Amino acid sequence: MESHPEVYLNPKKAQFFKGQHPWVLSHSLVQSTVEPAAGQVVQLQTTDGKWIGRGVYNPASRIRLRIYQWNRNLQLDEQWILQRVSDAIDLRDMQVECSSDRAAVRLINSEGDGLSGLIVDKFGNYIVVQYTALALRSWSDAITSSLAKRFPGASICQRMDEKTASNEGCDPFDDWVVGEAPASNISIEENGVVLSLELANSQKTGYYLDQRTNRIRAAQWMNAGSLLDICCYNGGFSLAAAKHSKIDSIRAIDSSAVALERATRNAAANDISNIEFIKADCFDYLESLTQSGELVDNIVLDPPRMAGNRHQVTSALRAYHRLNLSAVKLLKSGGILVTCSCSGRVGRGEFAGMLASVAQRVRRSIQFVEMRGADFDHPVNSNCPEGEYLKCFICRVE
Repeated sequence: MESHPEVYLNPKKAQFFKGQHPWVLSHSLVQSTVEPAAGQVVQLQTTDGKWIGRGVYNPASRIRLRIYQWNRNLQLDEQWILQRVSDAIDLRDMQVECSSDRAAVRLINSEGDGLSGLIVDKFGNYIVVQYTALALRSWSDAITSSLAKRFPGASICQRMDEKTASNEGCDPFDDWVVGEAPASNISIEENGVVLSLELANSQKTGYYLDQRTNRIRAAQWMNAGSLLDICCYNGGFSLAAAKHSKIDSIRAIDSSAVALERATRNAAANDISNIEFIKADCFDYLESLTQSGELVDNIVLDPPRMAGNRHQVTSALRAYHRLNLSAVKLLKSGGILVTCSCSGRVGRGEFAGMLASVAQRVRRSIQFVEMRGADFDHPVNSNCPEGEYLKCFICRVE
């Protein structure tokens, strides 16, 4: 068994250390006399010598240590990493065999698959490998080779964005390491809707697959009449509603001109003409409609992440409250509200409590008809509750 440097859990923090949580923050460790190098495999122990786990150290990161193994008899090496990669893909294959083939699927979901810092999405014959931490970069070539073997003929991109790279103390990268980047946008089909994706120069892996099933379920609940889609991004909820509901008029609002341009192209590709795309600040737009006294039949709220750390939770809940309060004021009696949060630090209970506060404020009943999360290919590790970041509540407002 190969030996590795040892790092020690601060005794003052030991009582707060969650069993088998994969993240160990910098303040939870005793300062080492000789600090391990970035990307070095280390063993975590208590100061009295109790072995806890094995992971990868990064002195530049706030998450100083990412733990991957809790069994002392294992070895954190290429063979173990590739077995985890294979297990993750096998899990997706099980689900696809039980339902229908999906050209677009998340193959690896970071902590949810025991591979903290690694996300892999497949879009047809293109695979995007996103590193959200330095930890697994040592095995990047092996991971890429494994994916190329599993999916012959696929083109594979590896990337880490500038913000993540800065936080991890390394350089950003965005390289097609197998095959070539698509010469133009590619198309996938989701819920019977054709979507055009720009994989090069895009956010994260190029598309948010987590809301896939939520979009169709939301459409199936919607009333006939009008829809406001707030923070519409590429138009996913609007397009699903236009395709699968009795809605006749849709206004889709976003502050990003680039996102609205993509959404407009997606609507045209599906011969959908009843969506009006509007560039505006979402808070301001809702407030202006409230002042005008207008009422609508359905509203979708899918804002970007509002809490990146625990210190931002209070302000995020205030922002969610303001957004949902404006939306509820605009809904007709019996209207459908689809409200989402992708802030992992905001718990499901906190989000539900925020909506209860909104209901009390406006003296209306908000009925939760479905409380949903991310789709099947975004599994969550029970020891890392932050992985359950997505909340999608489908509500009826009386």
